Amino acid sequence: YKYIIIMIILLGLPKTATCSFQSLFKSLGYDSYHWVKDWAPDYIGMMIYKNKQNNLPLLNDFCDTDVITQMDICLSKELSYWPQIVDYKQIYEENPDSIFILNKRDPKKLLDSFKRWENYDERLYNYSPEIIANKTDKGFIEFVQKFYDDIEDFFSKHPTSKFITYDIEKDNVNKLNKYIDTKDITELPHENKNPIL
Repeated sequence: YKYIIIMIILLGLPKTATCSFQSLFKSLGYDSYHWVKDWAPDYIGMMIYKNKQNNLPLLNDFCDTDVITQMDICLSKELSYWPQIVDYKQIYEENPDSIFILNKRDPKKLLDSFKRWENYDERLYNYSPEIIANKTDKGFIEFVQKFYDDIEDFFSKHPTSKFITYDIEKDNVNKLNKYIDTKDITELPHENKNPIL
């Protein structure tokens, strides 16, 4: 039996306003999860990974969930899995009625933010080395751009999909109204108050 879950799923990488989206969806009354489901060690990434290992629908543990704002995990070699990179096609195929948001940011700025966030780029290279072949700044930037292009290309070939590309530096919350009622909220909350991150 295949569970069809209708939810809002963010496909962006960390440091692309995932906390701000979490705050937005919470304020709209959604049952929304960011990185962990209830508390550690309920890491969303590992919950999805276990479902993958057990041949279950990837979002099998999220039938009661409205939104997932960040699904990856990158804490150690044993705790590193990026479903929005390696399994987004399966997530879509299992949940075709869900709303997918590619929250994106200029790849160079994203790299700068990764570097400042406890060397996130190095952790990605070390803990999930198969994801990025060229482990240099140039390689990271090229990888991010290709990741964006691949997702946009995939959804362009699924015309019935509910897909929104959201550039966190250029787009307005009103762009979400295509599929989501943002009520009277006009700006994405700024959850990360540190301007350098």
